[in-house]
Amino acid sequence: MRIALAEAQAAADRGETPVGAVVVDPATGEVVAAAGNAPIGESDPTAHAEIRALRAAARKRGNYRLTGLTLYVTLEPCPMCAGAISHARIGRVVFGAED
Repeated sequence: MRIALAEAQAAADRGETPVGAVVVDPATGEVVAAAGNAPIGESDPTAHAEIRALRAAARKRGNYRLTGLTLYVTLEPCPMCAGAISHARIGRVVFGAED
């Protein structure tokens, strides 16, 4: 969660809503991907921290199925992100604050 908080701070520093997300492999402790919110900077309404972290993790793993991985996010995922998390087959979601 510390990495997710750092990503949220970086997003805030860029003028974005301060949300950060990290995808971790709980079996190894490997940080697979991390990202902060970037809809403003990327001119992309889907550039939420969770979506960006899932995309990076999928590219790194070479598969959109992220079965068994854990997503840490600073804020409860919105419905769009929840759907993406489900489609990615993330094993566990931990969020820091309810939205």
